Amino acid sequence: MLLAAVVLALSAALYLQGRRCEVCGPPLSTPDAPEGRFTVSEMSEHVLRPMSVEEPMRPRWRDVADVVYARDFREDFSYDACEVRVEYEACARTLKGWLRARGLKPWFVYQIKLVGAAPVLGPDETDNVDMESWSSWQLGRMGRWWCHDCDWNVSDAELGEHLSKGHEVRGYLLFDWLITDGQGECDHQFWMDRSLHVLWKVGQRDRGEHDSSPRWYGIERGEYGYESGDVGGGGEEAVFGEWEPARATVGKLGVPAGEYRVRMNLTEETWHSNLGDRTQELGGHWAWVLDGDLQFTVSDEAACEVTQASCPGCLPGPNGGTATAANGNGQRARGNSDGWAG
Repeated sequence: MLLAAVVLALSAALYLQGRRCEVCGPPLSTPDAPEGRFTVSEMSEHVLRPMSVEEPMRPRWRDVADVVYARDFREDFSYDACEVRVEYEACARTLKGWLRARGLKPWFVYQIKLVGAAPVLGPDETDNVDMESWSSWQLGRMGRWWCHDCDWNVSDAELGEHLSKGHEVRGYLLFDWLITDGQGECDHQFWMDRSLHVLWKVGQRDRGEHDSSPRWYGIERGEYGYESGDVGGGGEEAVFGEWEPARATVGKLGVPAGEYRVRMNLTEETWHSNLGDRTQELGGHWAWVLDGDLQFTVSDEAACEVTQASCPGCLPGPNGGTATAANGNGQRARGNSDGWAG
């Protein structure tokens, strides 16, 4: 009996160890991760630039476990000093690549979104005749709609009414997240295969049938960002994504073929710390902090092999040139104070 208990305990420990991630990003063995690898050498390269942070946008000053950052860190930190670089396949069956971040907040979760670079021109695909409006419409059909005039999300059924009133509506898609390490760094592999509503920590909310698997992270706080009394503290946190209702289930998102011109966005995850009994000082309000232009083609692999060399910004090999997208500092993110979350 004792031997059986020991074997069971060891098996459980090994299982949990395999499910937990001690560095940023999900392990490749995550159950809902797609199979296959891809190389960096043939990817386009772009840089995410900081957005201006204006009131009523409120940044978060707590880590994923709600520990408050040091006062000096809160006063000195700026996204202008961060470096976030995205390398992605310019032509593939879906958007996939690597995001390499340096200088972000330590042990902090950021949502990864694609956001329409332009408003949609009508409720139907045929109304959206240029690349940016078509891309925005596709993102909304896969994800959610954001009305700038109302500062809120609208449903598929409400889209036509808002557009008929002349409202500016864009589509966006939350499809992944990352967590930084103790130095505010992260090398994260991403792929667009899901439509998420919002993120939750395990213990905040019960996982639904179609929600993503949780990713576990081991936290160990260092001197970067923390008061001396918090240095050396840590533990484990787990994060999962809530499925966006009426959209494809996790791992089953089919991205329509075509050429996309969109914006990739990093949004601070604030765990609903602004709502009801979760109201929390320095808890933030989904600040939209970094973004950059992306252009990519979704097609089958055979077509990508033909067009890869001509894709804008392609790196044909280790010695190839790069194309850097700079959206310009100081652009104000409209509507980001009360939305784009989840």
